Amino acid sequence: MKVKSRILMVAPRFYPAIGGIEKHLMNVCSILSDWGYHITIVTTTHEAFLPSSEYVGRIRVIRMPYGWDKSPLAYIWFLKNRSTLKDFDVVHLHGTIPTLLWYLPLRLLHCRIPTFGTFHGFERDPVPFFFKILRRIARRLVKRSICVGSFIKKIYQIECDVITIGAVQPQRLSQNKGGDIIYIGRLEPDTGITEYINALAILKQRGIELKMTVVGDGTLRYQLEEIAHTLQLNVDFLGFVEDPTTIMADHSFCVAAGYLSILEAFSFGIPVICIARSSLKHQYYVGVREISGPISIQTSPEGVADELVRLINNPTLYKRISERSCRFAKKMTWGRIARTYLRMWFGQNVDD
Repeated sequence: MKVKSRILMVAPRFYPAIGGIEKHLMNVCSILSDWGYHITIVTTTHEAFLPSSEYVGRIRVIRMPYGWDKSPLAYIWFLKNRSTLKDFDVVHLHGTIPTLLWYLPLRLLHCRIPTFGTFHGFERDPVPFFFKILRRIARRLVKRSICVGSFIKKIYQIECDVITIGAVQPQRLSQNKGGDIIYIGRLEPDTGITEYINALAILKQRGIELKMTVVGDGTLRYQLEEIAHTLQLNVDFLGFVEDPTTIMADHSFCVAAGYLSILEAFSFGIPVICIARSSLKHQYYVGVREISGPISIQTSPEGVADELVRLINNPTLYKRISERSCRFAKKMTWGRIARTYLRMWFGQNVDD
């Protein structure tokens, strides 16, 4: 295979960590490696036992010492390793912290290396003004940028050369759904998980008892378990699951937290319902609708419950949304995202 360009990715976390950015990097970088590009990822040592350097498939992974990413020691580490990190044709930075707090010294020293960025998600809801300023500064330090969600352009007021909501592996349209609900995401106040539990309680009051599978963990877990127990709701808390798609296909509905779980549900033809009580979350989910994703956006637990009842009582509508969801997901491939990166770096005429 013809040897192609050397690409350096700098990201807050990578495999074996689990999360949306980690999956994004693994899929995009694996495809680019298969196409002949030399990929190196610099990231954190998020667990103390991880090696400082290793290969994950064809991807070279270099990790900063454990804990150094949270202090000015990150600058020192990058400067100390500048001879290793200078021989790249492209540098791509994932997020504000890697751009401003890690790679900045090399950005100034190696200013001739084309440097690009991907901005994933948001820090808090609402986003503090100071964080908006930091992201705007980070955007000025990269030549072009990919934004995961159109809300980033609106909320942070930065230029986004490409907007995406990510990608998903193709799945078969599931025909054996059990009528249950699945939630995948963090168990935190900003995700809407409490409202989804409340929607389940509203359905029970109406005489409709559904089961909810909750995949993920967070500070609200024990509180939510207590609420479910007190209200006698059928909620199964599974904690972290390395590959949630292994259990998703058996469910009829997905209540959404983030783009990744939305796309994974779509890939199985599972209708997605989300709750957006803030302006930020509304714009976050509208980003799916803007590219024709068939998502239902609600503003209250009652709205979520009403939408579930509407789909339960109308099998024809359910089937139509299910098939449309599956068709949408088939277009959202990781290969498509990988080509987006190549076009950004090298222009339109990319030979993979």
